Amino acid sequence: MGLGVLEPKTQLGYHVPGTVLLDTHNTSAEINVGVEAAHLKRGKGKDSELILVPQPSDNPNDPLNWPIWQRDLVLVLYCFCTLCCIGGVGPILSSMAIPIITELHTTFTGVSLLTGYQLCTVGAVAVFVSACARKYGKRPTTLWSITCAFAGTLWGGFAHSYGSLVGARVLQGLGIAMFESVTYALIGDMYHVHQRGTRMTFYILAQSGISQLPSVIAGKISMDLGWRWVFYLLDIFMGLAWVLCIFFAWETLFNRSAVYNLDTSSRDRVDKVMGQDKSVTIEEVEETLQPTRTATSSQFAVRETFLQRMRLYHGIFTDEPLWKLIVRPFFVLLNPTVLWSIIIISFTTVWFIITNFVIAQAFAVPPYLLNTAQQGYMSVGPMIGGLLGCIACGIICDPLARYLTRKNNGVYEPEFRLPMMIVVPIVSTIGYFLFGNLIQQGQSPVAASVMFGLVFVSVQFAAVSTGAYIVDAFRDVSVEIFIISMSVKNFVFFGFTWWGPAKMFDTIGGIQLVLSLTTIPIFIYGKRIRAWWHAHDVLSKTKV
Repeated sequence: MGLGVLEPKTQLGYHVPGTVLLDTHNTSAEINVGVEAAHLKRGKGKDSELILVPQPSDNPNDPLNWPIWQRDLVLVLYCFCTLCCIGGVGPILSSMAIPIITELHTTFTGVSLLTGYQLCTVGAVAVFVSACARKYGKRPTTLWSITCAFAGTLWGGFAHSYGSLVGARVLQGLGIAMFESVTYALIGDMYHVHQRGTRMTFYILAQSGISQLPSVIAGKISMDLGWRWVFYLLDIFMGLAWVLCIFFAWETLFNRSAVYNLDTSSRDRVDKVMGQDKSVTIEEVEETLQPTRTATSSQFAVRETFLQRMRLYHGIFTDEPLWKLIVRPFFVLLNPTVLWSIIIISFTTVWFIITNFVIAQAFAVPPYLLNTAQQGYMSVGPMIGGLLGCIACGIICDPLARYLTRKNNGVYEPEFRLPMMIVVPIVSTIGYFLFGNLIQQGQSPVAASVMFGLVFVSVQFAAVSTGAYIVDAFRDVSVEIFIISMSVKNFVFFGFTWWGPAKMFDTIGGIQLVLSLTTIPIFIYGKRIRAWWHAHDVLSKTKV
């Protein structure tokens, strides 16, 4: 039992995926990983006592072997694309609703539907994007997605009718699914467990922490230059993202042997191959399991040239048929922990979308009568709150997980990411309750913006904690989990659009409080659920 995380009731005969020996600072640490810790690769410098999970292969093209600065720059590129697509494409219409209504002769509902159609498109294509990313790799999926988002933004600036603008938003929606969900799994592709928390924080910062920045600027641009210029200027950044993706969005999927995946493999076959001889190294075990592939991929491989890395297609990464990969996200719902995480991720994101619509509809009418620029400035609160929340998460996430690991004799459990959720019910309930009631009573818009910012602090903690937990506990199905959570979020959104602000945000605050409290049983029983899920998977697929 590790710090409240319950062990499986019966002796399973295999190591529970996600549980790993991470820190050897405490020499009493022991875990049935199948290979002696002395033969496992470790970090460098201050991380020299940390075992690298997953273990990098000997192939220089393995993303885990790339220089850390290259991996970080690739992540920064994806963060930039995410900010353009999620922050730029998604909420910008909320701060320029009035000019669009006036020019295109529509209503607030019509403007809301412009984003609604986009979200429905994202939800509808999500499973196809997930399947293609798993089978054909993240690079072709990324290039297709950023191209659709760029083309849709170009179209939006030249749209002269409501129907044309709907078409532009649908095309944008085709490109957003990748950056709303699949890029979470990118962190699992490129980083070891002890590096993921900080990187997850940076990604969440781009996805939601500073995603309000475009809305702050859009209101002023729309008032001074016209709403079309918001699309024109976004085109510049989207075009830059498109060019950078062509050159630097390299393929991050890599089919290393399952022997190296200490976090996802039960290692049963490795134990059988090694028997009682614990002097065998992990490289020798891999050669025993897959000698031909090892010789090709490790002994004679050289790092791909820059031009080779720019290839659109790097081959097929799984032999599973595409139709199975399309339906696979729905089957992960059978896992109670996954279902919990999907609900947490979906609802915390849908609150963000709803709040943006409330700004457009509540502050443009009496008693506020804010102009377009002032509506944009309402996003300053959440932008600052999101930034501060992400900074706090970055400071806390990895050090807290490492501290709990050392307290647990060096054994890391993915549930150690969850204590950060303590912040969520405290901050979110105050923010939601006060935000909705301040609007209902016509109180200070500055105070409402501050409460909006307080809400966003909780959103960052929920996203980083849950996202890091999923990548660590279920890395092999993390793409499917984030995809299905995004689809759920997009369709749940419509259920809240017709309520008044006080009722809506009182309800949101109550739901968020209850959802946050469900973290407690997940922390306690999470390892047992992981063991049950893997046992079912082993029986049905007989995989390593």
